[in-house]
Formats: sequence, structure tokens, C-alpha cells
Amino acid sequence: MTESRLIAGGNVTSYSVDFPDNDSHMCGSDDRLLKGITGVPVCPSCHFKTDPYFINSAFRVKRALYDLSSTYDGYVIASLKFREACRRLHIEGADFLTLPADRRFFVVKPTSVVAFDVEARRVKFTKYCETCGLYGATAGATPAFLRAESTTGLSRADIFFGSGNSRGPLLIASRDAKEALSKERLAGLRFLECRVP
Repeated sequence: MTESRLIAGGNVTSYSVDFPDNDSHMCGSDDRLLKGITGVPVCPSCHFKTDPYFINSAFRVKRALYDLSSTYDGYVIASLKFREACRRLHIEGADFLTLPADRRFFVVKPTSVVAFDVEARRVKFTKYCETCGLYGATAGATPAFLRAESTTGLSRADIFFGSGNSRGPLLIASRDAKEALSKERLAGLRFLECRVP
């Protein structure tokens, strides 16, 4: 079931994609990584994960009810059904990274990026790290204020939201992608209107 919420007048061209959590952690929580996980790139100064798409090879989705969902630590997870719908509908702008231990699901990695209007939205940045160039926390993702409309079916904002090891992408859908995906009976998707100049 899909839903949109009006935040600005006029013709809406882009939507942020909202989805439930899947009761899972890929790498850890805001302030710590899972025990036993190896190879995670971590900043030597702030000690937070620096690669938002690092995949834990042992990861499995705990609550496999949704076609699009998120882990507690900021990963967007798509089902095989969602990936195949995007391929069939020619919705471009994202790669689907394989989960070695759970081949029913994929990490969504947007390849297209759209500028987020941090001034108009009054996004809050805290604890900047000079070593890795990342903020410890970024808040103010929704409602999304974009500087321009999305030019591909899927994209992400140019900043990551969340805190510590849980920073993740804000997924954006174009109007055409939203309309096409809304007809697919995909579990978990909601579309929230973006404000675009």
C-alpha cells in the first residue's frame, strides 16, 4: 500500500521513499559495531564506519515481510521482487548489491545523486570529524527539500542521514517511478512528497 503526503503546492516531481525497519543490523548500532565482524572500514579518529555500503557477509534479514525495508543501521534492503520490478519497469538509478548469506534480498545502492537543500530544510549537523570528513550525526531528512528534481527513477540525497554507524541514504523516487511502483503491490513502500523549487 502506498501513500503520499502533500508538503508543497504545485506539480510534485519527486518523492522520498519511506519504509519500515526489518528488525536487523548489518554492522552494528549507532555507537558500536557487531562483535566478530571484520573488514569494516572505520575512521581512526571518530571510530565510526566510513563505507555506508559495506556488506557483512553473514548478514540475514530477520523480518523478511517487506519488499523494501531498512536495517537499524541505515541500509536500504530490497527483495528480489522489488529488484525485478525495477528491471522490468526500466527504473534506473540504483544498483542492487547481493547479500552472500541471504540471496532473497539486496542492498540498494543509488548511483544517481540529487542535491538536498540543507539551508531551506535547516538540517542539523553535529560532531564533524576532520579525519574522515563526516558528521557524527545528521538530522532533518523528512520532509525532504531538494534543490532540483530527480532525473532518474531512483536516486539518493547527496548527504547521508542518521548518526554514527547508522548513517544511511535518503532514497528518492521520480514521479514516474512512484506511479509505476505503486501498481506493483510491493509491501512496505510509502512515498512522501518532496519540496522542489
